[in-house]
Amino acid sequence: MLKRSYYGLLATVTLSSFGDVFGLLAMEWLVYEITASKMAMGAMALSFSIPEVVIRLLGSPLSDRLHRGRFMAVLASVRLLALLLPLTLGLVGHLQLWHLFLAAGLSGACSALFMPTAMAIIPGVSDERKLVRAFAVIDGCRNAAALLGPALAGALTAIAGALPTLGINAVCYTAAIVTLLYLPTMQKPVAAKSSFSIKAYLRDIHEGFSFYRSFPAMLSIMGMVSISNMSSVAIWTMMIPFVREVLNRDAAAMGTLTTASACGTLIGLLVISWMGEIKRRRTVMLCSLAAIGLFNALLGVFPSYPFALVALCAAGAAGPFFSSLSSSLHGTLVPGPLQGRVNSIRFLIGGGLQPVGAFAGAAVAELYGLPFLFLSLGLLPLLCSAAAAFLPNLKNLDGDLSALRNRTQFNSYNKEIKTL
Repeated sequence: MLKRSYYGLLATVTLSSFGDVFGLLAMEWLVYEITASKMAMGAMALSFSIPEVVIRLLGSPLSDRLHRGRFMAVLASVRLLALLLPLTLGLVGHLQLWHLFLAAGLSGACSALFMPTAMAIIPGVSDERKLVRAFAVIDGCRNAAALLGPALAGALTAIAGALPTLGINAVCYTAAIVTLLYLPTMQKPVAAKSSFSIKAYLRDIHEGFSFYRSFPAMLSIMGMVSISNMSSVAIWTMMIPFVREVLNRDAAAMGTLTTASACGTLIGLLVISWMGEIKRRRTVMLCSLAAIGLFNALLGVFPSYPFALVALCAAGAAGPFFSSLSSSLHGTLVPGPLQGRVNSIRFLIGGGLQPVGAFAGAAVAELYGLPFLFLSLGLLPLLCSAAAAFLPNLKNLDGDLSALRNRTQFNSYNKEIKTL
């Protein structure tokens, strides 16, 4: 039963990730075709990321209060409807810019809780001794989908236009919804058994933040990833203008660059899966974030298509060394009843600066050019990672985690007693 649940979740995440590659490229391409404006590209990213941040904060307890599989199916259904809006209007010739912004906002609101809920399910359907591998396999399949998707999406967009590409996203989400509905019945989260009240709901949100107050090292590392994600969002928001204006390439080239990044990520996941448990987590995680920033910065120094392929592949390879270790740390240290809300807060902290990155990326690109944007925002996470290496509390992330895990479970038990 556990294996069936895990593989069903794996299929769901893979299908949705594969579709997202098509949908993201299609909507960004449509925005640029309609406006040819870098500021419009930044506004598109903002319309996705702002609802994402808000819902992650306000909706964080829902993953612990609702049946997680069915909740993911509802989120996927709403996002499917959001995709059908610009797709249908585009097919009848009435597509406008605000339709794309509305679809992006609804998609961002749903994606805010989709992956945190999936992450909350994983510790309950996999062997706790193999959590790093379980998370790495999930990440590997997500990135395998991203490996195949961008080149296909770019080629399809170049040949047939953006609307058929958007249609592939809708088909993938339909398949993901069907898979979720056939997942084996899982036990409801503990929080679902308590009665609902505003006070209890606010307490649930507070408990999600309390985990990071109890573990300052985890808060520090998530602050680092927030800066790294801000930089990456700024750079990837401007990737289509970079491809068209600096590299002088088309949609197929854009898809190939995204595939290069995903290929690197897949290589990194294979390496970390082979390595298994890593004890020196602090060094590996900080080096991962620093390497991503370095290779992004080099894109601004050497703006050529062959180098961009190599740099994005290398940056992609560095990513899993942070993400898989971070996921396994959360899976190990966070008590089961808190998994949903803590993962939502985790994604909230990690993505909290993404709206800033989207706006800053557009503004800096307009004022100083795309190469300067890539260089400056690439160096930012590199310098911050070097400074964070001197934080003493990050040493707690290394070595055996048994004492930290027992302390977390003890604190969680005491909180449950107090609320009875």
